[in-house]
Amino acid sequence: MKTQKVGIFPNSFYHVYNRATEKRTIFYTEKDYNRFLEKVFFYRDITGIKILSYAILPNHFHFLLTEPDTSEVSHVRGDYKDNVNQYFGSKIAKFMSLLSNSYTRFFNEKHEHSGRIFEGKFKSKFIKDDIYLQSIVAYINLNPVKHKLVKNIEDWPYTSHFELSDIINKNIVNNRDFLDKKEYINIIKQNLKKIKSVDLEFD
Repeated sequence: MKTQKVGIFPNSFYHVYNRATEKRTIFYTEKDYNRFLEKVFFYRDITGIKILSYAILPNHFHFLLTEPDTSEVSHVRGDYKDNVNQYFGSKIAKFMSLLSNSYTRFFNEKHEHSGRIFEGKFKSKFIKDDIYLQSIVAYINLNPVKHKLVKNIEDWPYTSHFELSDIINKNIVNNRDFLDKKEYINIIKQNLKKIKSVDLEFD
């Protein structure tokens, strides 16, 4: 997967997602899911991106991510610092590249497969306001329910639902206290009835 060079800016939220080629299953067992999630948090720490929400399903995944502040890149000076991601590639893109390549190697070796397993470049959508942000948090965590993998959100272990309040508390950007646990539960209940209304390129 090529590292994306433009379109991702620091201290901004992005809904990032991708799926397997031909919509094939690429997560079969608990070991597959755990391996992927292990690498998610490993590469998060390496790249400095922030994860506010995630869901891993048999043939695709969703993340709500934040690009870190470019002021951390000490060797970039002047006007270039404001646009460092355009010149050097974003940390989100680097995270996605490392994660996808790592899991592809694992999958190919385990299943005696060769070649790519993901459908080209990852997709990303800029989260323009807090209302959309709250909807995406709920949408991502409810994705297994939407796809009828389970009837109850608590029955799918590969989402951020159980740890969401902790994730949010640790990853708030620019002191934006956009969601607490009570608000999250209310939004989940509301979205259970209208889960298909969020406009996405694919789900």
